[in-house]
This record gives sequence, structure tokens and C-alpha cells, in this order.
Amino acid sequence: MMQASGFRLQASRFGRLAVIAVIGAACADKPGAIKTTSSPKQPAWMARATSDSQTLYFTGAKEGSSSLEDGKAAAVEAARGQAAQYIGVEISAEHSDVMSTEEAENKAKDTVNSRATAMVRSAELADVYYEKISREAGSGTIDRYDVWALIKLPRAEIQKERDRQQQEAKETVKAGLGRYRDGLAQAKAGDVLAALVRFKDVIAQLKGQGQNIDTGDREIATSGRLKQLATDAAASTQSKVRRAIVIAPDWVAGAVTQALAARGFSARMQSGGSEDSALAEAKAQGTPWVIVVHASSTPGGRVFAQVAASAALDVRALDARNGEVVASTQKQAKGVGRTPEAAQQAAASEAGLGAGNDLATALVAKESSGL
Repeated sequence: MMQASGFRLQASRFGRLAVIAVIGAACADKPGAIKTTSSPKQPAWMARATSDSQTLYFTGAKEGSSSLEDGKAAAVEAARGQAAQYIGVEISAEHSDVMSTEEAENKAKDTVNSRATAMVRSAELADVYYEKISREAGSGTIDRYDVWALIKLPRAEIQKERDRQQQEAKETVKAGLGRYRDGLAQAKAGDVLAALVRFKDVIAQLKGQGQNIDTGDREIATSGRLKQLATDAAASTQSKVRRAIVIAPDWVAGAVTQALAARGFSARMQSGGSEDSALAEAKAQGTPWVIVVHASSTPGGRVFAQVAASAALDVRALDARNGEVVASTQKQAKGVGRTPEAAQQAAASEAGLGAGNDLATALVAKESSGL
């Protein structure tokens, strides 16, 4: 009985193993994936996209797309990206020596890249190749597409963009030359602030432009020469713009002029005289600003072994050409010292430094606005 039972157990195990083997064999007969291609052979351009004297070709690919349409669109977009990168380098190569600042360089590159991207939108689709991979999943199949696209673009389009850039550069340089000469005339007439604005405009316009663009002018033949002249003129004119006559009490004038000097201003103190006389003197000397300081101080109580004081300032910057107020500020501060005079000086120094810094900031801003 024991032997028969053992035989049946072994037979039962053998039967189960046989079923498993049959199932395994049946599964092995089914293919894991089926590949279907759009053509019997892969096109040669997949390995190397050749170009000729008239046309440029670019390729792009997309793997594992869920649909042929999506895969084709992604592959074409990838090819456009390759084209835009190549064309961007091509049409900006001749300007590689002209960038004067990192900001200008980045701006120029962004402009070139955006134009190159717009250009390749007109590229023509030359060919598409795909491979479809189908795998069984339950009662159905899952299809995935690997897609390659070839686009073409006439070289004439790149040359057209180069020509457009060259024409644009010439017009920019010509306009800059006109503004430079306007600045010279304004400086000669004594309007140094307006002249400085013109010179700075020229420098800004020429950023990112080539050094050897022909201006069409005998005296200033190239864009590089124009930019250097405008830079030198701006530096010289700025030193003239940052000059002022300061009318203030002696005990506060030093702090105001110290703050102005820290921002590059040359300020001459004038403790006596009227506002009108200072304006007349500044206009005659070509000094653009007259700064008028009205100050008062109030003694305070004792602070341990010292005494306190407060200072209040009302400060205005006047345009020497017409006497108009172009900037103003009010400051109050407290100070302490061993004597009432020392306390007054401490309060005046703090208030004067604050007022001078505010005015310097406002006047520097005028250099950009020209107002």
C-alpha cells in the first residue's frame, strides 16, 4: 500500500510538471515583440545627413512614442532644434568679436536664437522613417513608435538673414553717429547733462555691434571708432555733470559735501551769498547744480556725562540753467557730545550724510533720464 501510494504521488507530480512544460513551450512559441518598419531598409540620412551648396539638411528622432503622429511631431521639432542651433552660430559668427559686456552678449545671442528658431519654422519636411514595436498585453497589444525625421532649409534663407542683420547694423550705427554729434553740440552749448545722455545712448546702441561697420563718414569711419569716441566723451562729460555749488551753514556743509563726494560729485561750499548769486555763478561756470541747505538745531538734555542735540535739514538741488528744483529731501537726526557744539555737530553729520546721499542718488538718476 505504501509503495502504491508513493507511485501515485510521484505520478501526480510528474503530471503537473508535464502541464507546466507544455504551457511553457506554448508561451515560448509566441513572439515577444513584432517590429514593423516604414521601409525595408533604414535610409542613409539616419547615419549622416548630407548637405549641398543650395540646401542644408537636419535630422531629429523620437523614441517610444505612443502614436506615429506624436512621434513624427517630436522628431520634426528635434530636427528644428538642431537647425536653429546651427543657424544661430552661422548668422552670429561674424559678430563674435564685438560683444563689450556679458549683458550685451547674452541679449545679442537671445535675439539671434529667436530669429534662427523663427527661420527654421519654414523648413520643409524631406523624409520620415519609423519603426513600430508591437507587444502583446492581455487580450490586446501595445504599440510604440521610434521615429526619425529629415528636414531641409535653403541656404539662401541664412544669407537673407545675414543681409538683414548687416543692414540693421548700418542703420543703428548711422543713428548713433547722429546722436554723438548732437551730444557734441549740446556740450558746446553748455547743456552737459543732455550731452551726457546722448553719449550714453550711443554706447548703448553700439553694444553688440561689429567693430568694423562702415559709418559712411570720413572723420569717423567705423563703428569701433565711434564707440570709443562716445565712451571718452561720456567719461569727460560725466565729470562736468557731477559738479555743484553747495550753500549751507558751515556746521553742516562738510557732511553734505562728503556724501556727494562719495558718489563722484565735486562740490564747492559757499557759506555766504544768496541763492540767486550762486545760480548766476554756477551758470557762468557751467556747473549744473546748486544745492541749498536750510538747517536748524535744537539742544537737548543730558545723556549721562554728555549732552544731546537734534538737527533738521531741508535740502534742495536746483538746475543752474533755470533755477528749478530737481530734487529735494528732508532729514532729522539726533547726536550727543561732551559740549553742546559737539552734540550739534554729531547730529548735523548724520543728517547731512543722509541728505547728501539722497540728493546724489536723485542727480545720478537724472543722468539717465536727461531731465
